[in-house]
Amino acid sequence: MTFARGRRSAARRRSGWLTLVAGIAALPMLAADPARQAAKPEADGHGAADAGDQERKSHLLASDRWRRAMFEFNAWLDAQPVYSPTQVAAIRRELTGRVATMSSFELEYLLETISAKLQVLETPAARDARGWLGRYLAVMSDAKRAEVLRDVPNVLDMSAAELEAAVERIETKQAEVARRHDETLAARRDFAGFQQRVGHEDAEARAGLAAGRDAAPAFSPYRGPAARSAPFAGAYESPAVVGASPWGSFLAVPSAAF
Repeated sequence: MTFARGRRSAARRRSGWLTLVAGIAALPMLAADPARQAAKPEADGHGAADAGDQERKSHLLASDRWRRAMFEFNAWLDAQPVYSPTQVAAIRRELTGRVATMSSFELEYLLETISAKLQVLETPAARDARGWLGRYLAVMSDAKRAEVLRDVPNVLDMSAAELEAAVERIETKQAEVARRHDETLAARRDFAGFQQRVGHEDAEARAGLAAGRDAAPAFSPYRGPAARSAPFAGAYESPAVVGASPWGSFLAVPSAAF
């Protein structure tokens, strides 16, 4: 019994050692497993990719193309009449925030879209529209200007095609305002001509009435028809003389009257 128990214990020890040896021998095989090897190199490669993207992004931000685009965009923001100074500051902060979180490829796309927008904004039609819009908005009250510009979208979110459509809408509005202005001037000219004609006709009528009064004989509505001689021109002149004396009034008729 003792001998058998000893043999079994020895067998267990040999089995445990064999298992340990097999496990140690398997370590190089596990290290050579492609699935396990890929984990660490993938992380290292991701870090290298991030570093490479940041380096590419830094080159883009330092490029002449980016600096020129930002200079032109900021100059446009300073000259445009649509956004208020508060809105301009918000647009610049938003652009800075977007650039900070973008990858190099997203930044390159942003640069391309801004360059395309600037090409639209710097066309002669767009500059003319911008100047006219500035004059059009300048004569408005603050409340009316805010109402007109209430739904203006953020320029950062607009595409080049949308900017072209906005320029066309401004041109249409400009033509409409010019047409209304011409119609107003024509109506004023017509009214001024009408007033001039009425004034001339009224002056002629007054002159005719004055001429008629000067040529017509004197008359009174209380004496019937107009008389062509002075009043009482045909009255009889009596030779009698009425007088008064200390002895009373008297009536004397000269003898020559008979």
